Amino acid sequence: MKTEVQTGEVMKEARRKLRMTQLALSRRVGCTESLITKIETGRCAPAHWLKEAIARELNIHTWEVGV
Repeated sequence: MKTEVQTGEVMKEARRKLRMTQLALSRRVGCTESLITKIETGRCAPAHWLKEAIARELNIHTWEVGV
């Protein structure tokens, strides 16, 4: 099983491949930029609805967003 940091890295890489900033992603999914930072660094696990929104925007699986 992947750790929060590893899944955050997958999320970060997917965001970067789309050339999307944390601010842009946060606006698209309806949360703060600081929350995106915390999720990517493994300091916070997102709510289920946010996991789904991020996964949809980045075209990744929900399990790659965070634990």
